[in-house]
Amino acid sequence: MRPIKQMLRLAHDGVSSREIGRTLGVARSTAQDNLARASAAGLTWPLDPEVTDAVLEQRRLPDPG
Repeated sequence: MRPIKQMLRLAHDGVSSREIGRTLGVARSTAQDNLARASAAGLTWPLDPEVTDAVLEQRRLPDPG
């Protein structure tokens, strides 16, 4: 979950998806996809203290069923 937290932090700081991708070693589209999922799940930076890694994973990738 560390890369997701880094993506949220960088996006909050105004860093572009392209630069986030470069910084974290992922494709721009991966950064955009993860940020879109986080946004759809209502996740913003800074994260609430009760948002643990398990909660973050569950909210970011909800059960499709």
